[in-house]
This record gives sequence, structure tokens and C-alpha cells, in this order.
Amino acid sequence: MPTRSIMDRLRAGDVLLMDGGTGSEIQRRGADVLVDTTAETELRAWSATANIEFADVVQQVHQDYLRVGADIIISNNFWTTPSRLELIGRGQNWEKYARAAGENALRARDALNPEAYVFGGISAPYRQDYRVTSPKPDVEVLGKEAFDQEFLGPAGVLSGLGVDALLPEYVGFIDDCVAAVDACATLGLPVFLGVRHITDYGWMQYGETLQDLVKALEGHQIDCILLMCSRPECVSVALPALRQAFDGPIGAYANVGYNPMAPVRGRTHKGDDMTAGYSPSRLAEFAQDWKEMGAQIIGGCCATGPEHIMALRPGVKG
Repeated sequence: MPTRSIMDRLRAGDVLLMDGGTGSEIQRRGADVLVDTTAETELRAWSATANIEFADVVQQVHQDYLRVGADIIISNNFWTTPSRLELIGRGQNWEKYARAAGENALRARDALNPEAYVFGGISAPYRQDYRVTSPKPDVEVLGKEAFDQEFLGPAGVLSGLGVDALLPEYVGFIDDCVAAVDACATLGLPVFLGVRHITDYGWMQYGETLQDLVKALEGHQIDCILLMCSRPECVSVALPALRQAFDGPIGAYANVGYNPMAPVRGRTHKGDDMTAGYSPSRLAEFAQDWKEMGAQIIGGCCATGPEHIMALRPGVKG
């Protein structure tokens, strides 16, 4: 357990290195993260089941990020939510997978670097109308009570295990951001928000602005806002606007693609192969820019690995 809280470090002006992609790295190492998936392009519960069925691989991934200098690792709870596990017929066992994810991360941290922080990362719920022309916020589609439970369940498990902060992440609508933050804030831990799919213009995924997001979060417990699962160029466009609008800590963990990854049952995820343009050294250049823009937490998302985080370390922590 760290001797200084994450918020003390951030208030002191420290810049912290976050880990890289976990689900993509687990798959790259050969674990079957598409278990019970029938459609090649549908990730369903993604790497949730790996927390038990490939626990050794999950812990190795966490440990490798710590070995290259990560100050923060995110538990592999991305889709250990009831709605996502229900897609593969394991919804009743969501707590088992959520608990295993937290335990894997905490064991890795305690073994390698007790001063590192474990964030309990919980993603947005499954939404039936994800691909419709005019999607609505999850909280509107599911109803607030059901939406809250998607976050409260895993967050409660992770809080009980002793994570250092909660990270509702991969959230796209402002209404969902506010509801997710409020749900996690009831557990008494710092709440960090991960906003997904920033556009080329620096807007949120559905055309909303970061300025409006910050206004909507006024009066709510939000300890840090992070831009995530977005192309590095989009992060660079959006970070100055976020810095101007929000006076708390900010950060970023960018997406550099999904392929190439190790085939699972003869197939790979069909996402675009963007990795060729984002070598570890190239991502490190972006990270240096983000630090100069005021980012205090910098890491990687999909398809980044320990080699990327190792390359980021000198600029981020130097």
C-alpha cells in the first residue's frame, strides 16, 4: 500500500506514469479473451474471463508494466460488469470476475512496487443501441438505477479490496460521465474519469464539448479527468481545452490500434491496424507534448504494451 495518497502526489505537482493496454496485451500473449464470442467484430465481455482462466497472464502483464516504471496500473475490470458478462451467459458470476481482476492487480502491485497505485477501472455498460444513427446516453436507455448498479457493483468490490482510486472509463456522453462519477463517488475513494473517443476537432464522441462536460461536473466529486482510447493527435488537440476548462488534474492514455494481435481461435479483432504509425518512440513524443500541456497522468490504451510505457518513462518522469 502506498505511503502517500494519489491525491497528495497530484496536488504536489507530480507527473505519474500509467500503464498501457491490458486486454490487448493479454491477447497478444495468447490468452483467449474472446471466449464464447460468436461475432468476430463483437468484443462482448472482452478480457473479463481472463481474470480467472488466465490469471497468471493477467498478473504478468501488470508486473511487466510495473517493471518498466509505471506508477499506476489499472485493474482488468474493463467489462467485469453484469451486463457485459450476461452477453456470454455469465452475468450471475460477475462478482467473481470483478473480484479476481482486483486481486490480480493488487497482488502484482504488492509484489513488485508497494508504492504504485491500483486504479479500479470500470467501463460503460452494454447499450443495445450502440450502433444506431442517433444513440442515446446509457443512463437514459437503461434507467438511472440500472446504470448506477453497473458501476456500483464492481466499484464496491474493488473498494472493499483496497484499490487506491476508482476509474469509470470509456464513457462517451456527458450525462453518462456525470452519472458514473456520482455512482463511484459514493464509495469514498478518489474518482478519476476516462473520456473515450475524442474526435479530430477535440470534441467528445457525440459532438459534446469538454467545456460543457466540466460545467456539468461542477459540484460533483471529480478528482481528475483523463482522455482515453483516442488517437494521440486527437488527445493533443483536446488537452489544451480541457486544461483551460478544468482546474483539477488532467491526463491521457491514448489508443494506438487493435491489430496486430495474436490470433485467437484463428482470428483477430477486425479493428484498424494503426500501430505502424505509433512506435514507442513516437508515442513518447506525444507524451512529452501532453506533459507540457499540463497532463499529470500519462499512459497508454489499446495496443500499447510495456515497450511503449518504457519509452514514455524518461519524458514523463524526467
